[in-house]
Amino acid sequence: MKKSLIIGMLGVAAFATQTFGQGFIALDNYDSTAHPLVTYGAGSGGTVGTGINTAGWTVGLYFAQGNVTGSVGADVSGFADPSSLGGGLALGTGAGSTAAIYTSTFSTPGQFFTANTFQASPAVGATITVELVAYNGADYLSSTKRGHSAAFTMTTAAGNAPTPNFVGDAMPSFSVVAVPEPSVFALAGLGAAALMMIRRKK
Repeated sequence: MKKSLIIGMLGVAAFATQTFGQGFIALDNYDSTAHPLVTYGAGSGGTVGTGINTAGWTVGLYFAQGNVTGSVGADVSGFADPSSLGGGLALGTGAGSTAAIYTSTFSTPGQFFTANTFQASPAVGATITVELVAYNGADYLSSTKRGHSAAFTMTTAAGNAPTPNFVGDAMPSFSVVAVPEPSVFALAGLGAAALMMIRRKK
């Protein structure tokens, strides 16, 4: 009786662990079925519209629990801080949160992968919202060439799943661009103010 009770309890514990285990995604568009690319945009140093084919570029992610795509604002610049766009997107950190684009050993333009999976949820099978970023500096916000994808949703998988859920099966292609110097923004602001004053005088 005691033996069967213990076996039953272990079975329930194993089921609960499997059901409520941690949820992971793989920052990988190389192994995915689809292969959407990270491409060069205006001023980013390559041929516009082609996959990034120089080393030194990194892909990272911002994410939030649930489907919050409807709350994430549009960004016409293509290089804003994703956490400022709404939806509660937060920068992913730790194992599997970044991947290199086009390295000396992995030379596929516009594609990336990492050997580690990223824990994106406390539960397997959870829906999360993701926005990918790409940059060529120490981090996204300080890089002078960067860009981000539109927000998209994914489902998490077990960390030891034989086939993890790849971001490449859900992400849209996106481009990196040159971020204008702050002085450019200041001049644009002065120009707009001057135009407003001229209009008022007329």
